[in-house]
Amino acid sequence: MMLNHAIRELQTETELDQGYTLLHELRTELTRETFLAIYRAARAENGYRLELLEAGGRPVAVMGWRILHDIVHGRHLYIDDLVVTANARSQGWGARFLEHAENQARSLGCQGLRLCTGVQNTAAIKFYERQGWAPRAFALKKSIT
Repeated sequence: MMLNHAIRELQTETELDQGYTLLHELRTELTRETFLAIYRAARAENGYRLELLEAGGRPVAVMGWRILHDIVHGRHLYIDDLVVTANARSQGWGARFLEHAENQARSLGCQGLRLCTGVQNTAAIKFYERQGWAPRAFALKKSIT
């Protein structure tokens, strides 16, 4: 049985600290200062939102997303980050957050949702596939610094 839960957007620095704590579990190299700078730029430039899922009054998951438009996918909700804290995994919180993202996408007039995960992250890939997500592309990256 799932605990009562709430999902809310994080905006103040104190709220963002809660999101940072969870994101840091996945992105251990990310400092708080870098996180805040990236959040502020992403929010200003493309409407990035960071949301927190709390269960029983404690933070258990964080999700960062934005609305994108492109030729291939049209208007869609892109999930940049989805992290469930280690001690709350396999309890349905990630699935609940994805359901929330789908509802957000529908309400915002999107045609679908997209996300990327590391090719080495087989547990996440299996999780997304169980939630009805299908691999559709191979993402490439090239650093220029």
